[in-house]
Amino acid sequence: MTLSDWRDISLILLALEGVVILLIYGVILYYAWKGLRIAYRWLQGMGLPQSRRYAALMKGYATRYSQKIVRPLIAAEAAYDQATGVIRAIFPPHKQPHQE
Repeated sequence: MTLSDWRDISLILLALEGVVILLIYGVILYYAWKGLRIAYRWLQGMGLPQSRRYAALMKGYATRYSQKIVRPLIAAEAAYDQATGVIRAIFPPHKQPHQE
């Protein structure tokens, strides 16, 4: 066998390797695409409505308990501001003379 024969054989083997690798990636991508379609259908039918229901439930709990925690703090701050306003209305702050 001459060198040109080996060259031709190596080119054929290289092409076959490329085709095999392409087929492997093609099969992987096919099943990945098929799995994504199944997952998408599941999300449309069952997954998203159930997750929306749980999200609304968590939102309700978060709103209820955050209001229970924050309401006394807001009331205390409002009372403080009201008392401060009354005191400032009765005893206005003295203006400092302009110093140069």
